[in-house]
Amino acid sequence: MSSDFPAVVYLNVGGRHLTTTLSTLTKYPNSKLAGMFSGRHPVAKDKDGRYFIDMDGDVFVHILNFLRIGTMPPPERAKEVRDYASGFGLNVLFTAIARKIGKAP
Repeated sequence: MSSDFPAVVYLNVGGRHLTTTLSTLTKYPNSKLAGMFSGRHPVAKDKDGRYFIDMDGDVFVHILNFLRIGTMPPPERAKEVRDYASGFGLNVLFTAIARKIGKAP
């Protein structure tokens, strides 16, 4: 992990302020999300110094919950979260949701 990032990370995801740990964001080292928080991919900061991700925070929170404790999103959010998982290269989550909603690759 890069020392450029703090152990506790303050996020602004589409206007929703979230707090998590660096280890949560980098749990899957080959993901784009881990790349953002290891210095491999750039990540902007907002005016208050929070790391900014230009996505829907109400969907992204389900990504964080999966990374934290393996929680699957509720059925009404599953397709959106699956799409985010694909975009972030979180193949484990993408596949789990695809199987759950009957669209496994």
